[in-house]
Amino acid sequence: MDISHIESTIKSTFKSTSLPLLNHNSFKVCNEWASNIKDNKNNLLKYGVELLSFAIKEHDSELIDDVYKKCINYFKEDLGNNKMCLSIITSTMPLLNEYYPEYISRYSSETVMIIDSPFYSIEYDHTKLHLYSYQHHLQIINITQSIWWLNYCKSMEVYEASYMKKKTKYFLILNNIHLLIVLPLFPIYFVICHILLKYHFIIDWYKKYGFFNLYLNVVKKFLKIIPISTTPTITFMNPYIKFVNYPKDYNWFLELFWPQSSPFVETMNRDIYRTWNGEVLINFKWDHYGKYYYAIIWIGFIAFLGCFTAAATITHINDDIRERLLIVSIILGFIHLSFEVRQIIYNPIKWICDFWNIFDVIAFVLPIYTSLYWLQTSDMNDYIIQLLSFSCLFLDIKFLLFFRAFEYFGVYFAIIISVAKQIISFLVVLFIIIISFAHAFYILLLPRSNFSFDERTNSNDPNNPWNIVPSYNLVLENGAIGANPYIIQQPNGNTNMFVDFKTSLFAMYLFLTGDSSALTNWPYISNPSIAILIVLFSLLIVVYLMNLFIGLLNMAIEKDNNRVSYLMQKAEILAEIELFYLLPYQRRYEKWFPEVIYYYANVDKTREKIKEMMKNDEWNTDEFTELKQALLEKLNIKYNPDK
Repeated sequence: MDISHIESTIKSTFKSTSLPLLNHNSFKVCNEWASNIKDNKNNLLKYGVELLSFAIKEHDSELIDDVYKKCINYFKEDLGNNKMCLSIITSTMPLLNEYYPEYISRYSSETVMIIDSPFYSIEYDHTKLHLYSYQHHLQIINITQSIWWLNYCKSMEVYEASYMKKKTKYFLILNNIHLLIVLPLFPIYFVICHILLKYHFIIDWYKKYGFFNLYLNVVKKFLKIIPISTTPTITFMNPYIKFVNYPKDYNWFLELFWPQSSPFVETMNRDIYRTWNGEVLINFKWDHYGKYYYAIIWIGFIAFLGCFTAAATITHINDDIRERLLIVSIILGFIHLSFEVRQIIYNPIKWICDFWNIFDVIAFVLPIYTSLYWLQTSDMNDYIIQLLSFSCLFLDIKFLLFFRAFEYFGVYFAIIISVAKQIISFLVVLFIIIISFAHAFYILLLPRSNFSFDERTNSNDPNNPWNIVPSYNLVLENGAIGANPYIIQQPNGNTNMFVDFKTSLFAMYLFLTGDSSALTNWPYISNPSIAILIVLFSLLIVVYLMNLFIGLLNMAIEKDNNRVSYLMQKAEILAEIELFYLLPYQRRYEKWFPEVIYYYANVDKTREKIKEMMKNDEWNTDEFTELKQALLEKLNIKYNPDK
């Protein structure tokens, strides 16, 4: 039974003029759908995503493998025209990441350093950076904004022709006026020309005419005087086809609260970012829109931080100015908080599971509450001072977290965050043990008689703060010591920290850091239970668990001390910008979210990378064997997989 027969059968069943779209139930009802779709390239391109999604949800590993191989084989049959077959795999990566992540690892290793042509080309250029990405293999540049420039140059060409023919002085006078204007402002003029040329408001087709002739001539002379070395680069195709694209159909209002996501947003897998393909995705997004929006967000937060810090820190400031600063802080704080609220609405479970989201809310809510409370009371009391202290602390740390987007700092932030996630269960166990010891000491050292810090009470309770506080007796003339204390130091809450469970818990934390002063008020000989608990706490927590904790930290740091964690962290930043800062129509910009991305790679670095992958047994030639062999020959690399 072929696909046309199935369609005719459905048409006879459904009286509608159009066929129903294939879905999960369609494949479940009719088993022949799958074989007819995967064996026909056009049908696979049309229904492949639905078919592979069905196979993943039904845990049909055989069908998953068949569709995966079909997509790879169709692409190998015609590299130039069948690359969209790969989008079937990349579009279902969120599901693969959830149920079959080994396919993402397989795809990532098999498609590294491929191209959509049967051969690789090496170019020599001084402008193409390593891993520089672009949208189209043949780049099309829109120069419609330079029409005014072309008209201007055409007019200048006519004037010059008239000057040569009639020997008129107008053209010579106009050129002299140009020079008189440009020379005093040459640095500014040079920068303006560079920007206009970069964004194609002017083009260098008419190099000998017009107001920008001086700039073009200076650049030309400069390039002749100072030799610029060219770098050999090779072009690759990023195999994550349609991986960054969003659905074309959307509701503008619903997108503000529940934006549709892309496979890039939903798939956070380390294997994607182990290769250059993942790094290129990040670079492309960051260069085209990410860095600009991140800078705007950062500037907005700096304004929030500056206003609140100025109001809280500067003591000699006018009350009106402080009030205005607090009002601006409230407005800016609510703006930042609104984006956090949108994240909560979008996915509350995911938001709660991320500790940094909770930290962000505290960093916004606490200054807002402090500003509102301060405006209402207009009084610098102890409560306000405490609120200001913690508000400034959270704001300063939040400001520091913005540096995580830059690799020099981001690598360390990635280590801190990933290590914390790995050891969180150990910290919970450690905390429970500390609570247990705090409870034991609390029961053992809790005063059993009533007492007051302001009035001395006589009792035989050894845990009464008045009985353990330092006291001084009078020395008599015959050398004897008086029976009654002459001076007694008044106790306070720190004399016996075990009168309350909260301070008991804090005493255990101090003991963990090496401060055992909370337990020195009792003689150990007459209190063997205290000595036993101290020994147990020291051996179990201070000696054993803390050294084990340091060992776990070292293991976790070695595991995540690489650029993969940083790239995943940057991918999460970009995903947040896309979902909550870009407008719905901006997420459909073809320039920002292309179907196919290409990139240049430095030939020498490519050679080093391949040798490194071979050394680590990561160079996969199971698929695209001929293509990768052509790459090795192009780079003059010998490889014997049998060794």
